[in-house]
Amino acid sequence: MKKYFLIPIIVTLLFTVSCDDQLERFPVDTLVEETAFQQVSDLENGLRGAINSINRGGGLASLIAFNSIFTDNCKVGVDNGGQQIALINQVLNSQGGDQGTWTDRYNAINNFNRLLAAASTIAPQAGEQDTYDNILAQAYAFRAYLHFDLLTYYAEDLLNPSSLGVYYQNVVATSGFPARNTVGEALTEIENDLTLAASLMPASSTDVNFATQDFITFLRARVALYTGDYTTAISNANTIISNYTLANQAQYTSMFAGDGDTTEVIFKFDNVLGNNAAIAFNWIFTGTGGSFMEMSNGLFNSFSAGDIRRTVNLDPTSDPGASPTLLVVGKYPPNADTNYINDYKAMRLSEMYLIRAEAHARKAAPDFAAAAADVAALRTARFGSAQTVATYTSLNEAITNIKAERRIELCFEGFRYVDIKRYRNILNTGIERLPVDCETVPCTLAVSSEKFTFPVPQAEINANPNMVQNSGY
Repeated sequence: MKKYFLIPIIVTLLFTVSCDDQLERFPVDTLVEETAFQQVSDLENGLRGAINSINRGGGLASLIAFNSIFTDNCKVGVDNGGQQIALINQVLNSQGGDQGTWTDRYNAINNFNRLLAAASTIAPQAGEQDTYDNILAQAYAFRAYLHFDLLTYYAEDLLNPSSLGVYYQNVVATSGFPARNTVGEALTEIENDLTLAASLMPASSTDVNFATQDFITFLRARVALYTGDYTTAISNANTIISNYTLANQAQYTSMFAGDGDTTEVIFKFDNVLGNNAAIAFNWIFTGTGGSFMEMSNGLFNSFSAGDIRRTVNLDPTSDPGASPTLLVVGKYPPNADTNYINDYKAMRLSEMYLIRAEAHARKAAPDFAAAAADVAALRTARFGSAQTVATYTSLNEAITNIKAERRIELCFEGFRYVDIKRYRNILNTGIERLPVDCETVPCTLAVSSEKFTFPVPQAEINANPNMVQNSGY
């Protein structure tokens, strides 16, 4: 059983609090930077706490749930007693910026900023330089990662560098009135942080539970794809694909059942006892059985016989032949300790194949054959036998097929909402659920809906005269 003892950095984001004197009053047993960080080993503990803070509150688990339930990958479960009903009814919470993402991400960013501030006061001793440099690199890399999360959900148009982005917080902040940067300005800051991280990252940093050089390359590929820099996306994807091998069927199963294989994992959040994001709790009642949110019939129908992804994503207790169908989400099983302590594989090689395929299809001079070949390579690994994909004849055809493949490969991993949002300008479709999946909930979300961008929390708008709300809210 995995056990780590972490010293979390706990901080509340208070951009909008003007009573700074209150911020200076600490309980007598509170750890502040001056006492919590005195040597490099303290920074190591602080780094683990900062990484762990990404999982808390409206963190990873909430965004994974959002992407599946808000869209067309889930239906109301047979054991639902009101759980996640607002989400499947496509209700966004304007008070919390939805899923608490705004506050959660800025809190985590502030934790890394505090770590960097503390590191600036500590001189590494003999033999500590690599460790010290690695801590700095981790902080810069995760700060970039978190800011891109914010851009992905709160920016209205990632393809327009002049459009409204998010405030790039690169200093410790507990009060003030920040304004939102443009998408282009935020992307420049993200690249600056990644450049710093790459320059400091020791060659020995290869642990997939932390940021690595491949983490940086992977994030650059994802950023490039989402922002329309398809040549850069292909270049970075090439680097990752050349360094890893797609998991075969047995490895793919082990990767999710027991976290036993990392063949194609570039980065994962290492959930541990006492600090578990409890991913499965988003859909099922763990311990007592039953599911309040199930896999949608639309998603289930997308899986073909022989595809290992159907076996992994569908729990064995499911009964597709029942009426109504019983389709229990099984991607995050209880594992050997029965405690549902599942690692979240945030960066997998398969996504690089799909990124490269999409970039080949969307670049100025499309290479539809290369795009189809990448999708075929991924499907070959998942079926365990050679698969072919007919060469696309148009961008619409290519994106339709790649979108469908991403739905299957990345389901319940936090991508579906983001993908539907990204492809609207090509496919002109919003969220479309099968009638059997939406008998008591909305069947569609219009392509023009403001809900494809999260609202900035209303409390932030009310208290910060420089903060601008997204259109439609």
